[in-house]
Amino acid sequence: MIPKHLTFFLHAAVFLSAVSASAARDAAAEAQPVLIRNVKIFDGVDDKAVEGSVLVEGKLIKKIGPGLTAPEGASVIDGGGRTLIPGLIDGHTHLSLVANPFALAYQEHWSWTGAIMALEAERMLMRGFTTVRDAGGPVYGLAKAIDQGHVPGPRVYPSGHFIGQTSGHFDFRLPNDTHHRQRNDRSFFETDWSFIADGVAEVRAASREVLRHGATQIKLSLGGGNSTPYDPIDTTHYSHEEIRAAVEAAEDWNTYVLVHAYTDASVMRALKAGVKCIDHGNLITKEETILAIKEAGAFLCPQVLIFSPTEEQLELGDPETVAKGAGARDNLDKFMRLVKKHDMEISFGVDMFGSAELLAFQNEELTRRLKWFTPAEVLQQATSNTAKLLALCGPRNPYKDGPLGVIKEGAYADMLLVDGDPLTDLALLEDPGKNLVLIMKDGKIYKNTLDD
Repeated sequence: MIPKHLTFFLHAAVFLSAVSASAARDAAAEAQPVLIRNVKIFDGVDDKAVEGSVLVEGKLIKKIGPGLTAPEGASVIDGGGRTLIPGLIDGHTHLSLVANPFALAYQEHWSWTGAIMALEAERMLMRGFTTVRDAGGPVYGLAKAIDQGHVPGPRVYPSGHFIGQTSGHFDFRLPNDTHHRQRNDRSFFETDWSFIADGVAEVRAASREVLRHGATQIKLSLGGGNSTPYDPIDTTHYSHEEIRAAVEAAEDWNTYVLVHAYTDASVMRALKAGVKCIDHGNLITKEETILAIKEAGAFLCPQVLIFSPTEEQLELGDPETVAKGAGARDNLDKFMRLVKKHDMEISFGVDMFGSAELLAFQNEELTRRLKWFTPAEVLQQATSNTAKLLALCGPRNPYKDGPLGVIKEGAYADMLLVDGDPLTDLALLEDPGKNLVLIMKDGKIYKNTLDD
């Protein structure tokens, strides 16, 4: 008898394998060497691009330099002077939240959700995102299916089940639902999406459970959010002892905790407990909080797009969610100016979810950051900076063959060829369908329009 709580993952794996058998056969084929020549190379670290060529063998970059000779049997791509950049990395995405969370929990069948997740993963790759850190949701199976070649998509660092307190950001119960302590069973959302955990023992157990499922890091909520009903955005969640329980569980597995935190109070509580990554932070108003993050050597993963929406994007959002996030939107400029003032090395995350229409805005996060940063700085955030964040998971890292987020010898061959120069015109990346003429991940070409 298969346990009920495992059926979602087993069914999803079967479904994805069935619909993507041809992709699996393609991934199994040994890639021939590829020489990309006549390009300007932005390596993800320096401020400028340099002319040269890149030789790819297997899934890694073999050699970089001017005038490289193609080895026998290699495929040669002439970049025509275009700009080659590392594949983009989204450090805060939710591949499983392809619709309203309440619809996923109470209305949609798991097979629909699995199919749309696979579709959105491919779309994300085609937008130029070759790697993502998923910040919560049941993507363990999707990550495995992508790695096995069944589904085209970015490589995924899963956080797995959301972990939050009763009445917290991840409490998605309907108003008349009782607490799980008052009944003998749990809903689909409570078993496969989100753990409500209160007290040190429950938080520790929930943290260990997501690690057992294959999470590369643990996601904890320390305050209110935009998209849930019971948690005012100014509230602070979890005690020091509860946070510390999750941190200790992560440290025992040689990985780390990322937290959903907006306010000064929640961020400071997280840092004191040993948290290594603060996501959001949009209600930070005190310089001492920014300095504390920096002094702790912790990462900051802020979002700009969702807090500076256009009228079109606001209309696509849920009215209650839009109203709830007003304070975070109003404080965005002050927060980002503090980040800039203290020269914080921030990472890149978008946190767009809820529908295909909203997910499609992902690339606009790049240009929204231009109010405070140069194009080179934004590209560094979306490549090498976020790659450093991903590496915090240490031995839990599934991708150990080379570094990510850079174009250098020995790195993963995740690269985008841009028709133009994003270092002077970052808006080129807002239209990936037109301006990304080559998309390569793991040395495999997923898009090449140069011969069209």
